[in-house]
Amino acid sequence: MSVTFFDLSMACEIAHMGDINAYRKLCFTHSEALMAYHLLYPEETLTQRRTLLKVAAELETPIEILNSLVNDSASSLLASESSASNPSEWTLEEALSIRDAFIDGSAYLPITKNMSETEGRLFWSSVMGDKSVISKYQFLVHIGSQFDVDAETVQSSRAFLTDEEVIQTIYTDISKLHDPKKWSEKPTVALRKRRYLKWSRLKEHGLDEYNGGVFQEIPGKSFEMKYEDGVIIEHSGDVITDVAYPSDPQLGLRERLVRYANEHENTIIAWPEDLKSWEAMVKMDGLVRFPNTGAFDPVDIGGFVLVKKSHEHYLRLDSYERDEYCLALRVSALDGMDFIGVGFCELHILSEVSAVLFDIERRVDVMKEDGKKCKEIPDTECIVVRVSSPFIDRRTGELSQPVFLGIENDLGMSDITQYVDLIGVENE
Repeated sequence: MSVTFFDLSMACEIAHMGDINAYRKLCFTHSEALMAYHLLYPEETLTQRRTLLKVAAELETPIEILNSLVNDSASSLLASESSASNPSEWTLEEALSIRDAFIDGSAYLPITKNMSETEGRLFWSSVMGDKSVISKYQFLVHIGSQFDVDAETVQSSRAFLTDEEVIQTIYTDISKLHDPKKWSEKPTVALRKRRYLKWSRLKEHGLDEYNGGVFQEIPGKSFEMKYEDGVIIEHSGDVITDVAYPSDPQLGLRERLVRYANEHENTIIAWPEDLKSWEAMVKMDGLVRFPNTGAFDPVDIGGFVLVKKSHEHYLRLDSYERDEYCLALRVSALDGMDFIGVGFCELHILSEVSAVLFDIERRVDVMKEDGKKCKEIPDTECIVVRVSSPFIDRRTGELSQPVFLGIENDLGMSDITQYVDLIGVENE
């Protein structure tokens, strides 16, 4: 059975109410899929102002009045002149043709009176290019699902085909789509940038299980892809961060890099290294990446990136204790309006210890001692310290591997991180 304009508009209406599965009930023919795509994601549109000016002129109504009547959306306002219940009998092709005719100058009232209000909302949204409730990718995945084409193949194919070409290929020759598992047959498809996710604390497993506990230090902040001498090369400036050989697609990351290094002398390579301490990694100048060490896959994530700022917290200095080897700083977060201790930071470098003590003592003249060389900061003083930690250990309620980054003299109590936000870091 053909999909009509009313069918499509009803699916849009249901999706707007929260049921995105309404689209999956529409079974398009080849031409209907293309028509629906152009209705949902039109290239030629009118701005909302131009549309309302055109309608206002026809109705002999000041545009200010129409603007004042726009509550939910302009498309809903224009659709209010349509029939409350009587749908049109338009095919998708007819609806698209009438839409284009309005843009080219056809009158508003004869068009809107010949469709239902539900159809009108989709029609005028299409005229003005309003954002569709379903993304282009979701629409293409639905089209592909009618022919058992998986989402990864659709997404990968969009790297070298237009959306219209993807639809055309799904209906006419699925073999021309790009199966990501066969990327080596069309290596230039792998030139799109790979996805790297923000690292927090992996819920399912740690980094040892994910990639053997290795990282890469990369001097740049972004990556580029190029195809050179039959090799896919990912690089950051002059530093090679990954390569892939279409002739040998099963090679793991280290094997790929070793092979490339043997073939290209004097090349700078970001070699995978064993994980260092948290302090060492957050104090590195370059970007820290935890790469996927398996076979190259342009669709799978390339790994995780350490976003250092997201692990920094502003905490209150409660007390400190010094011996001849280190300075221990006790810090706390806000728990509502009270403070709750979240751990100790230890400083071992003599010059850093001296600088921190000088900063504290110039702000606090008198401090209480508890008889154990521990000096407490008075409740009237709020010294804010910046601390980095990978996550908070819920067994102890304290930060894991906290690293002191500095005293923030310009900040106060209102800047202190809330304890609930620290807990949330683990679930990012």
